[in-house]
Amino acid sequence: MINSKIPIKRTALDEAFDSFDATWKYLLNQAQANLDHIFIHERENLIEILRFLVEECHPKINPPGRIIDFAAAGRSLYMGAKTFAHRLSQLGFSVDYPHPEKEICGPPSSIVSKDDVIFAISSSGRTKSVVNKSAFAHKLGCKIIAGTATSNSELTETSPDIILKTPDKINEVQIKSPYPQAFTPLGTLFEFTNAVLWECVSRGLHECIDNGLGFEKSYEIMKQSCTSLTNTALKDLKTCLSHSKDNIHNFITNLILKYFSEHTVHLYGRGKIFNIQIAPFEMRLRQMPHGYITSILNYAPKNRPVKRGQLAILSSGSGSLTLTAGVVRDCDAMVVGLTAHKTDNPFWDLLDLPIFLPGRSVRAPPDWERQQWEGKHADFAPEGIQFEINGSVFFESIFAALCTYLGFTENDLREGHANKQLE
Repeated sequence: MINSKIPIKRTALDEAFDSFDATWKYLLNQAQANLDHIFIHERENLIEILRFLVEECHPKINPPGRIIDFAAAGRSLYMGAKTFAHRLSQLGFSVDYPHPEKEICGPPSSIVSKDDVIFAISSSGRTKSVVNKSAFAHKLGCKIIAGTATSNSELTETSPDIILKTPDKINEVQIKSPYPQAFTPLGTLFEFTNAVLWECVSRGLHECIDNGLGFEKSYEIMKQSCTSLTNTALKDLKTCLSHSKDNIHNFITNLILKYFSEHTVHLYGRGKIFNIQIAPFEMRLRQMPHGYITSILNYAPKNRPVKRGQLAILSSGSGSLTLTAGVVRDCDAMVVGLTAHKTDNPFWDLLDLPIFLPGRSVRAPPDWERQQWEGKHADFAPEGIQFEINGSVFFESIFAALCTYLGFTENDLREGHANKQLE
């Protein structure tokens, strides 16, 4: 699986794999500590968010409802805003769906009205586009809910109605001490913690709206769902290593080779997998000094032709990307794939480096795309998002391994971070 004249330093590669192994363990334990802190100290705010969204924003409960908009950038836009927006739409809310092009081009759908609700998400509270949109919305009289790890910042100075403090490093020294090789740079911990949190808020809303439970009971289910997601992820990543350790090792090696050879790395996943796994990982690859040449398959603004010697990374819990894997193989590119199903799975059989990652117990039906058009969606947390969360941890840990091998520090990566914006 490794064909290259570029020498690989075996000792450094072993250290990179140690970083991979330490990072997923630390990331999940740290995220759980963050979430425990949030559910203790932000209980009233979380219940108020449930109440406000259900009683004042849902069009069937309080017609005509209120439009929910977002202010977010970078990985927070994908892992927080887009994923939460998807769930809100699934629950019947009126959502102005966030996407990068809208923040740049500003089509008519980006208009903010005084009755709108704005979810503003920024770890540092300094992200310029987020601060500007929140400040503008405040002047209009919009309801603003801010999620940030920073208590005093430019974002909190825009006077949000609710400030949800989502810390990223609670008891960091104690939690990280068993995992000194772990590497979670920049906003990794905030972004991952928020991905889990907002999925579980969606579960709470589902209990209120679809099952008629009260806010207190729904809050407890939210809390239980968060714990279930992180605990199950710890078990699933252990299973992944026991089944696919050699292929993970080869995956890291081939990514290192592609960095030096400047071959394109293609990525693909659909729906929440794209938002939580693929897009954030692709952004990290580009943030590296002299970053990777990347391509998102089947996405016209960011795709490149697949050629011999390149690498394609596909992720599908149910193994539904068989056609894509076949096309990539026909182009003589190497195919790495994550899936929760090995047996009787044509997708698995097409992969050069198959990686078994549990988290999706039910395979998607053949007409799943049509069912989504009809309004049917995946289950809520924890079952309906476990594979996505597992894959997010996996890719964050792969990135840590790459940085360890290449010797990149957090300061090296900072120049490519989303907060480096033009005035």
